[in-house]
Amino acid sequence: MAAHTVLVVGATGQQGGAVVQALLDQKRANLRILALTRNPDSPKAKALAKAHKDVIELVRGDASEPEPILSSQPKGSIDGLFIVTSPGKVDEEKQAIPLIDAAVAHGVSHIVFSSVERGGDEKSWTNPTDIKHFYQKHNIELYLRDKAQKDGSFTWTIFRPVAFLDNMNPGKFVPVFAALWYVTLSPGTKLQFVSTHDIGVLSAKALIDPSKWAGKAIGLAGDSLTLTEAKAIYKQTIGKDLPQHWSLFAWLLTWVPELNKMFTFFEKEGYGVDIEALNKIHPMQNLETWLKESSKWK
Repeated sequence: MAAHTVLVVGATGQQGGAVVQALLDQKRANLRILALTRNPDSPKAKALAKAHKDVIELVRGDASEPEPILSSQPKGSIDGLFIVTSPGKVDEEKQAIPLIDAAVAHGVSHIVFSSVERGGDEKSWTNPTDIKHFYQKHNIELYLRDKAQKDGSFTWTIFRPVAFLDNMNPGKFVPVFAALWYVTLSPGTKLQFVSTHDIGVLSAKALIDPSKWAGKAIGLAGDSLTLTEAKAIYKQTIGKDLPQHWSLFAWLLTWVPELNKMFTFFEKEGYGVDIEALNKIHPMQNLETWLKESSKWK
């Protein structure tokens, strides 16, 4: 049986790592994972390759410079590609669009892009928002969709996650996030959340069986909560209070333009995933199940 080869961007990061784990959980005999990382010599990358040496091959590279990545593999040998982009010094379009072009030229037949939700499956197509990392992902979505329509040689799936439950893992970020939630959103405003575990599971499904997912753009969320509801679930599930920083500190952070725009979007528009409908496709983790099954809280 010929190998089914998948190239995963950010294989040691949150989303890419979840995709790699979900692919491994499929336990397919012919699966081959090309794990793209900027630093294959990192302890995390080495441990990943060592634990799954018969399945995973580490690939050094930067997604914004895709030619060396793809030229290291025989043309036409890669079946699927998972792309995730992140805010930083390099615009997200530059992280994804050259890679899409190079992958299609190389013969990749299915591309999965992890984007961001912007108000519902249909609305997201026409709602870039004024948030930089939202509208840059929107531009990538349009490019991917339109290129596939013109080219005809490959298919695509777009997943649009909402806020990450993983942001509420133990660490320095969770008290900051909780404080921002407190000072920026009205007490009755609900915020939707998804686990990176579920992003990984659904992306793996689309990479392994593209025909069922081709041409679909789907918002991903497993829960919709006010801060008060989230605090109650935390206390009930793990017996601890949700850590929260001083309100003054969070208020000062709202002067950061992109943070201000994002939390304004949460308050005035909000994510728009139909969680009930999504659960019929795949049972999504809510905050309680994530805390019990996937979080780092003990």
